[in-house]
Amino acid sequence: MSRLDLVSFLARWRSRRPLSCGPFPASVSRRGVIRCVGLAVAVLGISSSVHADGDRSSVEVLDEVVVSASRAQLPARAVGSAVTVITREDLERGQIRRVAEVLQDVPGVRVTQTTPGQVTQVSIRGSRNNQVLVLIDGIKLGDPSLISTQFQFDHLTSLDIERIEVLRGNQSSLYGSDAIGGVINIITRRATQDGLLVNLEGEGGAYGTTDGGASVFGRGEIADFRLTAFGFRADGPSNADPRTAPGPVKNDPYQAYGVSGRLGLRFTEALNFDATGFYSLTELDYDNVPREDSDSVDKDEYALGGRLTYQTLDGALTHEINAGLYNAERTYTTGFSRPGGDVYDGTLTRAGYIATGRPMERATVIGGVNWEREETDQLTSFGGDFSASVETRSVFGEVAVEPLDDLTFTVAGRLDDNSRFGTFDTYRLTAAYFFNVAADLDLKLRGSFGTGAKAPGLFQLFDPTFGNRDLQVEDSEGWDLGFDVYWARPRLTFEATYFRNDVTNEIAFGTRPDPPGGSGYIQFGATEAEGVELGLTAQPLHWLRIDQSYTWLLSQNKDTGRWLGRPRHTGTTNLTFFGPLEQWSIGTRARYATENASGFGGVADGYVVVDLLGGYRLTDAVEFFGRVENLFDTYYQTQYGFQTPGFSVFVGLRGSFGG
Repeated sequence: MSRLDLVSFLARWRSRRPLSCGPFPASVSRRGVIRCVGLAVAVLGISSSVHADGDRSSVEVLDEVVVSASRAQLPARAVGSAVTVITREDLERGQIRRVAEVLQDVPGVRVTQTTPGQVTQVSIRGSRNNQVLVLIDGIKLGDPSLISTQFQFDHLTSLDIERIEVLRGNQSSLYGSDAIGGVINIITRRATQDGLLVNLEGEGGAYGTTDGGASVFGRGEIADFRLTAFGFRADGPSNADPRTAPGPVKNDPYQAYGVSGRLGLRFTEALNFDATGFYSLTELDYDNVPREDSDSVDKDEYALGGRLTYQTLDGALTHEINAGLYNAERTYTTGFSRPGGDVYDGTLTRAGYIATGRPMERATVIGGVNWEREETDQLTSFGGDFSASVETRSVFGEVAVEPLDDLTFTVAGRLDDNSRFGTFDTYRLTAAYFFNVAADLDLKLRGSFGTGAKAPGLFQLFDPTFGNRDLQVEDSEGWDLGFDVYWARPRLTFEATYFRNDVTNEIAFGTRPDPPGGSGYIQFGATEAEGVELGLTAQPLHWLRIDQSYTWLLSQNKDTGRWLGRPRHTGTTNLTFFGPLEQWSIGTRARYATENASGFGGVADGYVVVDLLGGYRLTDAVEFFGRVENLFDTYYQTQYGFQTPGFSVFVGLRGSFGG
């Protein structure tokens, strides 16, 4: 959007009224909240008594290594953080086309999205989008040309994704700036069997949508590779809400095309190399809500990264050298832009070294260094052009110990040296105790405490019109306590977590004293967020699977007492019914949220949206699938003033050949 539109947007954002969700007023008592949360726990608890785990057994889930939760790469039974793992099977069963769609099913995660290609925001535990770190195969994704360095999920397809780990809570000691809310670690697909394999997938439907792609996998004695090409096109709808727009609303065409790949080389049993990259090009017509217009944005985006790993033959010591590059260039064409459009270009470059040692059977020690550079070039018609950059050098370490069987502690610390803000440190502690309660019933108690930091963005610091060079680093402190239940027969997993996170020196857009009456970025005080996360995956019968999540969240400015724009209650319920030998399936997906203040000072009402999904396996290699989104054509908004699609039907095919 143009800077004039940005000024209007931010001015309206400042005028938001306090949030009041569902039956609870803004001044709801803590006792009332506890009763509400207790009821939610009881509801899910009753369900959990008859439900079971999903496609995988409890043993498989517990022994699975969670890559992002610790540099020590602990199995799930030893992880003290709150983490959710999304598998390839989950993506296909839910007919997920964009990563942001499946993140809505994760406890503690809030996704605001409108129509295809429009801005998509992801929040964890009440954080802002720029306080969530995103990784793809170890490459940090973040656009420094945005208001604050962050990744935009608008165009991220799920076609080439094998697994997603969502790590909730402060993670700055492991990953540096941007990880106050948590980390979303995306692991792409790779060849797992010798020979060549081709995957094809495509669908079409409402709003003239065509979406599909192809992947080629290959694996030999010393190398494996994957190459993926994808494309998406839709003719709308508009993101402007016809109920609030002052005039007629037209459809907003959107198209995206790209390629991605992964390469693995095994030089010896001890020496390996892995590389990942992607490139995408998107074109979007959009409306500056609440009015309809003919503005457009083109975006070129690419990333490339690799790591070289050497492990001693006895496995006691591992060395890793890694590097990554991410770039995004956005060109806005509006009624106010310069000839050729306003251009925002951002580049994020990283390099590092990590050593992992195992001095004894029950201890792992990790140490590393990292260098990172953010830079941006902006050519605009309003306020002047500017270029800026900042560098950060870091040293970090972590120790994971198991003093007793199934009792695991981790301690992590980090020191960052920023070229503008000097040094700042963060740390994190976790504990997990796993034990058997009864036959086939296991329980894990867990907790974590950590601090975090988020450096101001280059736009917030140096923009000629709104920038403030006196901004300081945002600091955070958070903790959580929870438990996980693993019930093998019936197969079930259930999680419950209470969390709290406090942020000081939070940055926002507001009125500045210098010049008097001027607007720009300021440190507006401290915020606090607390809540409860519940999650359930169950398969009580071979033909029925149940997935549920629920989040209760209170988020406010501690200085003013003003509630922040987050729904107090959100959740999902997914039911899947399977036919004989799982040849066919049919399912429902319901997502709900109470009202929330957002957008231009208005309030988005609460909603319940239901989807219907189905699939039929034609052969062992080919599957037909289809779904109806927004089955009851519910009018709803995840962000005030922005439209979401109504009743929509999609059908498609996927197949695998070779191998």
